[in-house]
Amino acid sequence: MARLKVIGVTSGSGGAGKTFVATNLAVGILQQVRGGVIYLDASAPCPGDGCQKMGLPRTKSISDLLPLLERLTPEFLTSYLTSSPSGVPCLSLVNDVVQANALNRKVLEQVFHVMDQAFDYLVMDLSLLTGDVGAFLLDRTDQMCVVVDPSPQGLARAGHLLGLLRAAQVPPTAVGICVNRTTEAHTGTGASSLGLQVLSYLPEQHETVRWVESKGRTLMELRPDDDLAAGFADLSRTFIQRAFRHRTEGAKEGGAEVPSDVRRDLKLRILRRLIEEIDLRKGDLGYLHDPVKRQEMHVRVEGKLVALVQEEATEVTRQDRRQLVKELMDEALGLGPLEDLLEDPTVTEIMVNRIDQVYVERKGHLTLSTVSFLSNDQLRGIIERIVAPLGRRIDEKVPMVDARLRDGSRVNAIIPPLALKGPAITIRKFSKKLLGVPDLIGFGSMTEQIATFLGAAVHARQNIVISGGTGSGKTTLLNVLSSFIPDDERIVTIEDAAELQLPQDHVVSLESRPPNIEGEGAITIRDLVRNSLRMRPDRIVVGECRGGEALDMLQAMNTGHDGSLTTLHANTPVDALSRLETLSLMAGLDLPARAIRDQISSAVQLVVQQSRLQDGSRRITYVTEICGQDGAQFITRDVFRFEQTGLSPDGKVLGQFRPTGHVPAFVKNLPNFGIQVPEEIFLHQTL
Repeated sequence: MARLKVIGVTSGSGGAGKTFVATNLAVGILQQVRGGVIYLDASAPCPGDGCQKMGLPRTKSISDLLPLLERLTPEFLTSYLTSSPSGVPCLSLVNDVVQANALNRKVLEQVFHVMDQAFDYLVMDLSLLTGDVGAFLLDRTDQMCVVVDPSPQGLARAGHLLGLLRAAQVPPTAVGICVNRTTEAHTGTGASSLGLQVLSYLPEQHETVRWVESKGRTLMELRPDDDLAAGFADLSRTFIQRAFRHRTEGAKEGGAEVPSDVRRDLKLRILRRLIEEIDLRKGDLGYLHDPVKRQEMHVRVEGKLVALVQEEATEVTRQDRRQLVKELMDEALGLGPLEDLLEDPTVTEIMVNRIDQVYVERKGHLTLSTVSFLSNDQLRGIIERIVAPLGRRIDEKVPMVDARLRDGSRVNAIIPPLALKGPAITIRKFSKKLLGVPDLIGFGSMTEQIATFLGAAVHARQNIVISGGTGSGKTTLLNVLSSFIPDDERIVTIEDAAELQLPQDHVVSLESRPPNIEGEGAITIRDLVRNSLRMRPDRIVVGECRGGEALDMLQAMNTGHDGSLTTLHANTPVDALSRLETLSLMAGLDLPARAIRDQISSAVQLVVQQSRLQDGSRRITYVTEICGQDGAQFITRDVFRFEQTGLSPDGKVLGQFRPTGHVPAFVKNLPNFGIQVPEEIFLHQTL
């Protein structure tokens, strides 16, 4: 068991006298225990104030210790520190706000481990810092002294602070109130409304305090017989007793790890109690449509969960209780275990096969994650929270749905009876960074030569189809090629679930709509393609052709809307043309196959084949020109292709992008668009 007893001093607002109380409390404890007390200035945003008030204009800091951590021992620390005139050694968290970026939980654990062996008491002047540093300091605080300004505003701010401490899972029994600068009018009033024990009423002595601070020393040293000093002596004794009792009763947080089955049962029990008091049922999802109501619900649920976790999870550490609150918040109002995966920048796709089997894709490779759901009902509720804000539905009548998250990530969900093992979700994460040509070249997806050629083709208003399999990177490439469209052109994008992020200003984004609960009101991609022709577009970009809209797209390309782009699923450029033919037949018009092939050969100039290779990398494998027809066959010529030559020892695909020597017919017209493309790019191979 650690020796160090940690007392944190904090307040709800500036000007309450927090630092004055903390410094005098540290000296008061030293005068009673005669050794083993250290003062830590963890205040923000102005580190070092407390140490200056103790007579040390420049003190040592934990951030200064970073280069010395390997040599840090109790003996080294005590010799390194400088004691104030009172005899209390002082240490700052940082001496410069910028240094805070170098601190983390691991560093603090090492420093506190050494302080455990070197000192008996630590008094922290504590601001409620955020992140791991703040959480660690709160976790290590045995007793919290909340300094309160007795004015109405000060009491209100103290109330907010106590709410934050509750949310951080600091138990009420570890918190005491110190009312500073009180007069007879304040004593016994106001602070009692905060609902916690008032440990001390420190009298108002403005002149004395100002004189003491001008000397750069503490009241306990300069005026030990003053009434205010007597108050600090009493407060010091109180915290010594509370800290000792805290240890002897075994209240120090540090319980054993909770077994997974016990943790699961605990979460289910708390969720059931939450639902009993706050209606989170399927039919009560109206708050998802309104940001204000959503925030109100968030506050209500978090407050209730904090109380329930404190009541139910008494045997676990503060850190575990905070994690429980986060997980339960995610499960009650968010996407449950998916939240952490969505925040993980290395995860590109999430595949939920069943509640206990969740796969993720990282760098093109699938791995089984450790994530699981509590029940099928929980997973079903998460799906409903995804689709409800979009006005979509999923139930036994409509058991599958395409949707998107607020950040644009694409979602497909399917439920029983179609999904035999329970609800299943597939999430294609939306890249927070808008990728451009340099990124794809850096990834090895294309070369500078290919990028130059495709950029010229887009400028020259060539109609381009991007073909590829699922997850091959078609939408990413479509986004990149769309960025070549000049800024002065009007672009209409059409998608099932909006994903495209075009950098141009003059963009109209359209999204299809499924039928409502009565089965009416559906707006298909085909409807949007036909409507877009009335919107005076210079370019039409269709996220993906999946059905009869392919024929409408071809007709648009053939009637003055050159330079349009779309994607479709196919394995080769020739397969892409055949699939376009098949999709056009799905339009339901009685057209001969020859007429449709004529439409394709005259409308589409280029097919760019995007592939996901065996090592998980995505590459352009073919850039192909459509040169016409020969009977029932399309005449195609590859301009560039990727030729795989083998695998590296670490499993990476080896190969080269090779030009075939074929120069597309439209290249000779590029000067009419003010574009110059060196013929060398069609002749020399690129690694």
